[in-house]
Amino acid sequence: MTPKTMSDIFAERAVELRKFIFDQPASKFANNPWALATSIQDFANQVGHMMIFQGPKVDVAREQILALQPAPRTIVEFGTFVGKSALVWGAILRDIYGDAPPEDVKVYTFDPDAQMVALTREFVKLAGVEDIVVVLQGAGSDSLQKLNAEGKVTSIDVAFFDHWEKFYLSDLQLIERLKLWHVGSLAIADNTDFPGAPDYLEYIRASGSKVSGVKYASETFDTAGKKGPSVVEVSTVVSVE
Repeated sequence: MTPKTMSDIFAERAVELRKFIFDQPASKFANNPWALATSIQDFANQVGHMMIFQGPKVDVAREQILALQPAPRTIVEFGTFVGKSALVWGAILRDIYGDAPPEDVKVYTFDPDAQMVALTREFVKLAGVEDIVVVLQGAGSDSLQKLNAEGKVTSIDVAFFDHWEKFYLSDLQLIERLKLWHVGSLAIADNTDFPGAPDYLEYIRASGSKVSGVKYASETFDTAGKKGPSVVEVSTVVSVE
């Protein structure tokens, strides 16, 4: 018997997760993205490690985002998976702006996997944040360039990297080339300890490059206490030339 790939396992877990969520009363999650994100976390705790943004890391990111002044309006996410972190960003923006946020307050999340995109769209609708969270299928780099060309994303307040670590640096540099950063923007990167993103860390901890004209101040947050990756790298744009 051919052993299952990680993609096969994650696809099966996505199906199980959908059943787990939709077997519960819809009223539990209506207009409550925090409740849905917590339930996804509960499922992950039951089945073992899943590629989701874990609770302690959420706390770190939430604190950093809530401290932004002015409040963030545009968050982009590279790597949707089952949508837990996208729901978290939507919940944070809903906490900031209330039930009727301005039209330009958006989370754009990108993933090439059609199954994960479809599942996340269901979750976003279930939690009542479809006015904030936009789920796009395709490579993040392609999606972001298209959004920029269409005038939908002309500035980024927060970028979250949680896809293939080998693309962290190139996608960060794409944001630089498109001139989407401003002073105070945050780059939040998960799993920089494992599997690791050494080129990204080297670049951002060296404060970017003279070519880009963007400088960063980076801080490592260790949420150790459970097995698996525990580090979140939070980098603030301190200068844009």
